[in-house]
Amino acid sequence: MKVLLTGGAGFIGSHISLLLLEKGYDVIILDSFVNSSLNVINAIKTYLNNKSFNYSLDHINGDIRDKTILDKIFKDAIKDGNPIKMVIHLAGLKSVSESLSNPLHYWDVNVVGSQNLLTTMKENKCYSIVFSSSATIYGLTDSSPIVEEHKLSPINPYGMTKVSIESMLGDLYKSKIN
Repeated sequence: MKVLLTGGAGFIGSHISLLLLEKGYDVIILDSFVNSSLNVINAIKTYLNNKSFNYSLDHINGDIRDKTILDKIFKDAIKDGNPIKMVIHLAGLKSVSESLSNPLHYWDVNVVGSQNLLTTMKENKCYSIVFSSSATIYGLTDSSPIVEEHKLSPINPYGMTKVSIESMLGDLYKSKIN
């Protein structure tokens, strides 16, 4: 099965990609390399090559706000006879302090980018997604551990973008797209 891993060259993404590849999934990493490095992709390949591991890993330097790139990734996978069946969505900006000084950029990258991704997935009949949210959606709380049913109360633009994406995903689920 082919998986698209957005933000796959980041810390969490690199570990997820290794696990997917070791389990036999074909992986496409889409990353803008704003918060990561191409060295991560090379390290993954070196690690797997040293284990004499047969794998299918492609990486694309691109931004989820670029609908043309997203369309091409999905269409190329269909043409190759191995369409993308699942997306693990980790891409996005992640600094709380930066989101306070540049909120519009965070809304653009995180929310508009996610909307582009979800639209492209729908157009290509890919209805399986894992989304990386953040504990910042719960705001300041004394609860420990924080349970998923905890009241949403983001206090910064970064957290608000994550709540917005979760709302978008909830609306899609309720619309019975999948």
